Amino acid sequence: MRPKFFFQAFLFLALLVSVSGVQSLPFRNWVSSAGVGIKARMLGFDGKLVTIERSDSKKFAFPLALLSRRDQLYVIAISNQGSPPVRDPQTQPPSTAQVPERNLPIWSPQVISEWWARHQGREQWSKGADRLLMDLRTIWSDKHLRSLREGRDFFHWFDHWRWVNLYLRIDKGLLRPEVEEAFVTLGKDHAVQKVFLKALHPEDNQPRALFLFLALGAKNPEKIKKYASLATAYAVVFDQSFPRDWPHHQVPQKDLPLEAISLSDRFTDLIQAHSQRKLEYDPSQLAVTELKFVIDHPLTIEELEWAREEVSFRRSGFDKIFSSILYDRKRLLASAFSWPHGEYSLASIRARGGICVDQAYFSAIVGKAKGIPTLTFVGQGSGGGHAWFGFLKNPGRWETDCGRYENQNYPVGNAIDPQLWKPITDDELGALARGEKNLSGFRGKAVDYFSWALVNPDAPFYRESLVRARTLHPSFVDVWKKEAQWVETHENDLREKRNFWDKWLKAFSNTVDLKIVGQKKLADIYDQMGNPRQAEKIRSLIVRQNRSGRFDLAISAGAEQLMAKVEARNWTEAEKTYERMVKDFEKTAGGELFYGLIRPYVRALIEANQREKAVEAVEFLRKRKVLDLSPGSILAGEMSKLIGRIN
Repeated sequence: MRPKFFFQAFLFLALLVSVSGVQSLPFRNWVSSAGVGIKARMLGFDGKLVTIERSDSKKFAFPLALLSRRDQLYVIAISNQGSPPVRDPQTQPPSTAQVPERNLPIWSPQVISEWWARHQGREQWSKGADRLLMDLRTIWSDKHLRSLREGRDFFHWFDHWRWVNLYLRIDKGLLRPEVEEAFVTLGKDHAVQKVFLKALHPEDNQPRALFLFLALGAKNPEKIKKYASLATAYAVVFDQSFPRDWPHHQVPQKDLPLEAISLSDRFTDLIQAHSQRKLEYDPSQLAVTELKFVIDHPLTIEELEWAREEVSFRRSGFDKIFSSILYDRKRLLASAFSWPHGEYSLASIRARGGICVDQAYFSAIVGKAKGIPTLTFVGQGSGGGHAWFGFLKNPGRWETDCGRYENQNYPVGNAIDPQLWKPITDDELGALARGEKNLSGFRGKAVDYFSWALVNPDAPFYRESLVRARTLHPSFVDVWKKEAQWVETHENDLREKRNFWDKWLKAFSNTVDLKIVGQKKLADIYDQMGNPRQAEKIRSLIVRQNRSGRFDLAISAGAEQLMAKVEARNWTEAEKTYERMVKDFEKTAGGELFYGLIRPYVRALIEANQREKAVEAVEFLRKRKVLDLSPGSILAGEMSKLIGRIN
């Protein structure tokens, strides 16, 4: 039977436990204890503690889990609505229609501990996870239940399900008792658990990442809480194999100082280096999105120690380290683009010098050794390929042009995101620098909705959850991409498709590569709608808008239009498009123009047996002096190969 008054069992606790400085909410519900001349009202609920005020103005707080299940639901409902209904809980308890009785209790640390106590062993974890997901789907599918529990309660339980579900997907052959113990221990610590779950990407090897995270927790139980972000960075980077040509294709793998060191040793080394004041950043204060650019290498600890001991600099002037490596012009003139000196160590590079790719590698690795997030960029300049580096100069501020303008190359660059080993552009790095990838506040809630959608791809609320996520975080690229997939496969109304891509363009109006994706899709839809003039207008706009900035993307878009005319064997229009594109980009694009437009076009002409037109295309370049074809340059060699192919 329900108690005669709300919080009856806890008024005596209010005589013992006091909390001060709590601001009162406009709640009017006063309750009193039978036989006790004390009245109290509920002030608020912060997700963990319920706060009440006695009639003598003293305030008290206690854990939500101490309440009955029905009263827990009542508190959640009131906190979500902003104010409670006016009633006397002694005589008018909430009806089951207002606060439904559920088997799933309100989330709290105590309730989670009880869950682990009731579920022990793999079989019980599996059954418990299945029941939990069923309960969560039931709550989400019921409008009233969702309004009562949506928020911390629901998504904390969802995090718990994700944690258990991922563990059950780990290869059983990897599991050891100490890993299982870490799984249970960390499963009771939502703060640590959340750091890991929030960092996961749909394309990560998520079970493998959890295993690595738990293995670090098992070996470093006293450090895992403080350095949860660092452990997570190792987990999401090392869950997949490094690329075969890491760090770049211009050095033989046998010459690299690599070693299969355990992640625990790497984790410990970085923490010890900080304690010895050898690092420029405290790794406990950086986000996972920054730390993954510190630990993304398989080099020996000895190589890192050499950098810490032998290379001196201040972070404020770290950009100058690029030019501290002597440029090897003899190698450039000899077209010896691969490292020719044997061991590819930092000491050897400093002693022998190198070309731009070696300068960038040296700079980036020295930064990582000293705890600075760094990444290497590669791009096409006026004379061909170029490499440079970027680093986190101050918290939230990336410097991405270090060595970029050496030798007057002025290229657009791409780096690699080590979490997925896929390209990350300047634009994406800008989002990282603005903090958009740290996923805190509303962005963190967006991750919750996105993760919930991914678990329910066939549910009626799938797209709704995606829309919730992108509404909270309008530049959450992965969410938009998933919704785009849904639109392409489920939406038949071309007008609705057009509306979606219009919204995409508004969301990414300042992100050039993503904006172009939306423009291309929109142009395709106008073609399908029977409006080719509007489609062509959009495609031409792509080129015009990006002549000076992201000319690499503009060239790519223009090349698509050019090659479509080649495939249609419309040689006159193709020639006009080619010459217009060359004129548009001759002063800026260099290598991008050659590799993205000139070479593909000339090769296509050769394959179509249009050699005379291929010769004319090359002669057009010579007359306008479009490319830097000075002796020894990369493009000079490439052009010679192309002419040889024509002849």
